[in-house]
Amino acid sequence: MTVGGSVENELRLVPSLKFSTDTIRKEEQFDAWAAFNSMAELKPIGSRTDGFKASSSSHQLGRLQLTSFQLAPMHLDYTPAAQRRLGMDHWCMSVVTKGPVGYESNSSQVAVSPGRLLLHSYADPFSGVMDNTQYSSLFFARDDFWDVAEHLERGAHQLAQGPMAQILRDFMLSAISRADGLTQMDAAALNDAFGSLVRALVTNNPTEIEAAKAPIAAAQFDRARRFINANLKMPGLTPDAVCASIGVSRRQLFYLFERQGGVATYIRNRRLAACYSALVNAENGKQISTVAYEYGFTTISSFYRQFTARYGFGPGEARAAARSGEFPSHKRETTFVDWLNRLVEP
Repeated sequence: MTVGGSVENELRLVPSLKFSTDTIRKEEQFDAWAAFNSMAELKPIGSRTDGFKASSSSHQLGRLQLTSFQLAPMHLDYTPAAQRRLGMDHWCMSVVTKGPVGYESNSSQVAVSPGRLLLHSYADPFSGVMDNTQYSSLFFARDDFWDVAEHLERGAHQLAQGPMAQILRDFMLSAISRADGLTQMDAAALNDAFGSLVRALVTNNPTEIEAAKAPIAAAQFDRARRFINANLKMPGLTPDAVCASIGVSRRQLFYLFERQGGVATYIRNRRLAACYSALVNAENGKQISTVAYEYGFTTISSFYRQFTARYGFGPGEARAAARSGEFPSHKRETTFVDWLNRLVEP
């Protein structure tokens, strides 16, 4: 279905712009970076002859621009002259992943440590000090947020605080990690979600917070899912542990995993999937019981029962079939949905 090419456009990757000094002669690296990133006056900390390792990766997400920077030590000065020359009045939300960054404006002076979120405005001069820094920024036009401009002004050039700031940070980090695969359709959804989150952050208005519930839940679910999958072998991987990790109540956690049959079911299924992968891996010669214990199953009989209920065949059959190159035979009839569900297993 390609009416008017609309589907093709929606699936097209968002435009990107990438630059790195890696392939440039050391003594020319800083000048090349300053010419590329001409928004501010830059000065290296150290000798130019020693080189200047820097890179940026930008993605145009509709009315948003997402840019990730990696920078060698330097000073940055966004002067009134640069402001007049560029004519920019954009807002910028930045999250530091490696730092710290020293930031100073006419109204504030802050040290932005890794994991913190900073809101600043290109309508005002500011300066910064980088020290082998990594950070990412979402740039958004002032006119697109005219309805909360007063609130944004009050929060400008300051660290964002509170639970909503943490949720917005996680949203940005999730978008950053997936930036290279984002489509035009993804960009439209990200614009809506970001708008809701920013409005909820700066206004603390019940209506805006209600509108932000969907992206908030998505960010929380993503954090919970990543925590679970990174800790499948942890003996204490329980719903309470997940709650503590992402800072939500048991009630909210149940809501997040309601479609998965609950968080305990999700954990069990991910552990079963990890066991499946280990058993069919030709290089893994561990006994079935060892694999089961590694992934938190405390009794072998229970593991066999759950594995068979999940896949329709036992762990031994899965391993034997993998070694013979054949798909294991099923002990029970399966539905079309069962077959589709198997596609998501590793």
